[in-house]
Amino acid sequence: MPNEEVLQEYSNSIKNIKKECRDAGISEEEFKRMYFQSLKTLRTTGENGANHRRYFTTKYKILCIGIIVGIYVMYNYKIIYSTLMCNIQEYIYPGLKLLRRMSIPFISLFPSLTDLYHETCLIQNPFFTVADMDCWPCSAITNVMEVTDPKPVNQQHTAPFIYKTEQNTINMDSLKQLYVKNRDIFDKESPKILVNNKYYQTPDDLFEQRLSDDKNFYIWKFNNIKVAHLLRQVIPRPKVVPKFGQSTERFMVVDQSQSLFRVPDTECSFSFLLALSGSRDIHLIPAEECKHQCKSLKVQLKETYLLWYNWWYWRPAVQPSMGNETFIAHIGSYC
Repeated sequence: MPNEEVLQEYSNSIKNIKKECRDAGISEEEFKRMYFQSLKTLRTTGENGANHRRYFTTKYKILCIGIIVGIYVMYNYKIIYSTLMCNIQEYIYPGLKLLRRMSIPFISLFPSLTDLYHETCLIQNPFFTVADMDCWPCSAITNVMEVTDPKPVNQQHTAPFIYKTEQNTINMDSLKQLYVKNRDIFDKESPKILVNNKYYQTPDDLFEQRLSDDKNFYIWKFNNIKVAHLLRQVIPRPKVVPKFGQSTERFMVVDQSQSLFRVPDTECSFSFLLALSGSRDIHLIPAEECKHQCKSLKVQLKETYLLWYNWWYWRPAVQPSMGNETFIAHIGSYC
């Protein structure tokens, strides 16, 4: 039989090798060691070949499954998307809240990441649009009304309006005094000021090394409870903002450039722009989704006046005014 012949040939070959080893002076034990070592090598080679074949088989199966799943998703995209949005939506906020709590120990090890921890959005999508957005709240608005007796607003109030507040004027000297008095807190919690939407500098650069012919505009962002408490001492909560719900996120804008610039988007959709010093013309530009149904609005924001608006429908832009005065404004929001 073929198998017996192969085994007999293998046995004869082993006997011949064993005889040659004996003639060469190799002991019986050493021969056995070399023999078993050769068998181990043969076994390892066989296992490697089997693993190699198993790897390619598994890879081929995964590729086939991936192609099938991809084709299925392509043909049923709308159904899958609607199902996911309906069932996962209610778990998004609790999941992110849990993730934020889990990141607290990591943040304590790396304090420099605190700014990122407090951010509600790390990367903003400039191409984001809302499909089939309902624009009726702004479609009937033709002007910005001035209110004489403002009351705390509710979620249904979407029309923009202005009113004269009881806010004291805050100029650059007053702002500098606030910074110098609380330098440690500001330098720790809000150490960066955006200049001309191009680069950042420190508050010390703005207040201590400011040039007399400065023609820049600055956006100073605050997103911390400590800083919010300090600002509350000099900028009380406006009447129109309910007692509970004001966002911790604040902005301070200092414009000495007399150039057009966009007001930064806030965390909450109900926003206000409070003129602390100087005056500017504010251009309320409809959101991209509503630009065919809603009109652009224009209003002069005088000193100590407050503009209330909903950035879901309007995106304010500050325009140059006739005077050459420095414009300082405070930006906040309400959820």
